[in-house]
Amino acid sequence: MITKNPFDPGQVKSTLIDITNCIGCRACQVACKEWNERDGVQTELLPDLGYQNPAALSAKTLTLISFHETVDEKLPNGFRNDFVMRRCLHCLEPACVSACPTTALERRLDGPTLFDPSQCIGCRYCVWACPWDVPTADWDSLTPQIHKCTHCADRYDQPPPQSRNKQPLTVDETKSFVDNILTPACVKACPADALKFGTREQMLAEAHRRIGHRPGRYVDHIYGEKEAGGTSVLYLSAVPFEKLGFPKVSDKPYPSYTRLAIKAVAPAVIALGALLGFSSAFFERRRKRMQAEAPGTRAPDQPVGFEPVPGKLMTPFNWLLLALMGVGALAFLTRFLRGIGPATNLSDTWPWGLWIVLDIVWSAMAAGAFAGAALIYVFQRKDLYGMGRGAVFMGLLSYTFVTVTLIADLGRPWNVYNLLTQAPDQSAMFVVSWCVTMYVTMLLFEFMPVLCEQRGWTRAMELWRRWSGIYVTFAVTAFVWLLSRSYVLAAVAAGVFGSIAWQFRGRRGKFEPVLLAIAAGTLATMQHSTLGSLFLLMPDAVAPQWWSPVMPVSFFLSSIPAGMALIVLAVMWVSKGWGRKLRMVPLASLGQIAFWTLLVYHGFRLGDLALRGGFDGAFAGPYGSLFAVELVLGGLVPLVLLGRAAWRSRPGMLCTAALLTLGGVILNRVNVVIFAMQPKGPMPWTAPSGYTPSLVEWGLSLGLLAATVFLFGAGVRYLPVLPKYDEGSAPVRS
Repeated sequence: MITKNPFDPGQVKSTLIDITNCIGCRACQVACKEWNERDGVQTELLPDLGYQNPAALSAKTLTLISFHETVDEKLPNGFRNDFVMRRCLHCLEPACVSACPTTALERRLDGPTLFDPSQCIGCRYCVWACPWDVPTADWDSLTPQIHKCTHCADRYDQPPPQSRNKQPLTVDETKSFVDNILTPACVKACPADALKFGTREQMLAEAHRRIGHRPGRYVDHIYGEKEAGGTSVLYLSAVPFEKLGFPKVSDKPYPSYTRLAIKAVAPAVIALGALLGFSSAFFERRRKRMQAEAPGTRAPDQPVGFEPVPGKLMTPFNWLLLALMGVGALAFLTRFLRGIGPATNLSDTWPWGLWIVLDIVWSAMAAGAFAGAALIYVFQRKDLYGMGRGAVFMGLLSYTFVTVTLIADLGRPWNVYNLLTQAPDQSAMFVVSWCVTMYVTMLLFEFMPVLCEQRGWTRAMELWRRWSGIYVTFAVTAFVWLLSRSYVLAAVAAGVFGSIAWQFRGRRGKFEPVLLAIAAGTLATMQHSTLGSLFLLMPDAVAPQWWSPVMPVSFFLSSIPAGMALIVLAVMWVSKGWGRKLRMVPLASLGQIAFWTLLVYHGFRLGDLALRGGFDGAFAGPYGSLFAVELVLGGLVPLVLLGRAAWRSRPGMLCTAALLTLGGVILNRVNVVIFAMQPKGPMPWTAPSGYTPSLVEWGLSLGLLAATVFLFGAGVRYLPVLPKYDEGSAPVRS
C-alpha cells in the first residue's frame, strides 16, 4: 500500500544513468543477476539487436543493457553506438502500486518499489499498468509471481560496520563505506562512471551540472525528472531519448487517472442508494395514485404468477452442452496441473487475454439482472414483472461462472484472502473484486424466494422477508468501509440503507425486495464503472478511439442496453424452445428502454470523443474499421430498428436489433482488451509476442458458457422462473 505518511521526493534514493559514459560492458547486468540470484538465460543469436542479449527484461533478468546504433554525421564513421541500462525506474507515484489490489507492491518512503509475493494473487494488472512495461511474471512456475528491480533496497538497508580488523571506523571511512558499498549492485559494479547513486535532489543537481558544463555533449533533457510525475532513476543522453527507444510519457502521474474515480466509489454508493430509495418511494406513490384513479386495471400481458415448465432435460442439445461442460472441466484441471503459463498463451506482452474478455463481456450481458430489478421495484414498471426472475437467475449464473473464470485466471488464487486483510489506496481491481463479491450475494438473496416457493419453505420465506433488509444494510456498510476505511462514511451508509429498509419493510403483510433491488443496482453500477477504471492506467496502450478519462461512465452506460438485449433474446429463445406464446408487449417495452439507453451510451461516447478532438483520424488507420463497425452495426442500425414502435413490435426486427446491440457491446469490450490494445512487450520493447488463445483457454470459456445455458434450461424446467398467465390475457403474437 502507498504509505500515507509524507515523504520528500528530493530525498528518495536515486540513480543517475549517464548513457554517454556507458561502455556496454554489462557488468551491471551481471552484478544484478548475481546479487538477486537469478538463473542464467540461454544466449540467442539476435541479429537485429547486435550485442544485446537477452532481448528483454524477464523474471530472470531484472537489468539489461540494450544496444543502439544511430546516425551521427558529426562522427567520422557517420554513426554512433549507445548502450542503455534498462531496469525499473521506481516512479515517485508508481502505477503498478496503484493497480495492485492486495498491496503486494509497495513504494517505500525512501523511493524503491518493492514486491511481496505472499500478498500477490497473480492478477498481473501491474504488468499492463506500468508505462515502461517493467514488471514480468515467471510464466513457467506453478505459483507465478511478479519480478522487477528492487533498486537493491536490501543492500543499502544494511547498517555500516562499526569497525574493521577490530579498529573503529573513522567518520570518513564510514561515509566511504556508505557511498561505495551500500549502493545498488549495478552502481558498485560500473567501471565507467555511467552510474551514480544518491538522493534524487543530488542526482538532479549533478545532471543539471553535467548538462551545463558540457552542453554539446548532452540533449537538454533529464529523462525521469518529470515523466509520469517523476522517477527515482534518471537518464542523461547525447541523442534524443526517442531515438533510443524511450517512450514519450506524459508528465502526469498515472495514478492520477484513477484517483478521482476510485475515491468517488464509496460516497457514490451512498448517494446512489439514497437517490434510488427516494425514486422508489416517488414512483410507488404515483402507481398507487394511478390505481386509485382506475381501479381494477391490469397491464397487458401481466403474469399472475410463476411456474416451472416441465420438459425432457436430456435433449440432444443438452447432451452437447454436457460434452462442452466436460471439456471445460478438463481445461480447468489442466490449467492448475500445468500452470497458467504452459496452459495458456499469455505472456509478458499479453498478461490478459480471452478469460478477461469473457469476464468483462459476461458481466455486461448479465446487467439485465440489476437493470430489470431496478425497473420493476424502483421505477415500478410492473408490466415487466414477468421477466424479473429470469433476468436475476441469468445474472446469478453468469456472475457465478465469472468467479470461476477469475479463479482460473489468477496466478496465485490461494492468496485472495488478502483482499480482506489489505487496504490498497486506490486500486480499481480491489473495488471490482468486492463489487462482484457483494453483488453475487445480492443476486442470491433476490433468487432465494424462487427456491423457497418451489420447495414450500414458508418458514424460510418469512426469515428472508425479516432479515434480508438487515443483511443488505450490513453488507453495503461493510463495502463502504472496505473501500474508504472511514467509519463516518460507513455510519452514513448504514443510516441511508437502514432507513430504506425500514421504509420498505413490508407493512400489512406485503413485501417487495425494494432494498435488494436498490443495493444490487448500486453495487452493479459501481462494478461496471470500475471495470472501465481498470483501463484508465493504460492511456498509452489502448487506442485513442477507446481510451478516455470517462471510460468508467461509458462502461456503465453500455451495460444497460446489453442487459436489455440479452433479456429479449433469452425470452425469445425460451418461447421458441418450450413452445410458449411470444408476448410482444413487454418485449417491445424492453426494446424501447434498450433504444433510449443505447442512444444515451453512443451519444455520450461520441460527445466525449468530440470534446477530446478525437474525430481526426478516428476512422483511419489500423483501428478505424473496427471503430466504424462498432458504431454502425452496434449503434446506428439497432437504433434505427428500435426507434419505431411498429418495428420493435415485430419479433424478427426486435431480435435483429437485440443481436446487434449485444454484439456491439461485446465488440467494444473485445476491442478494449485485445483488438485496440497496443502492447509493446517488456522493456526495452524489442521482443513483443503475439497472442492467440490456447485450446485450454477456449475449452474453459466454452465449457462455462455451456454450463450457464444448461443450468438456465434446467432451472426453467424445475423452478418457478417463467411467468404464468391467465387464459384470457391480452392478445399475443406468435
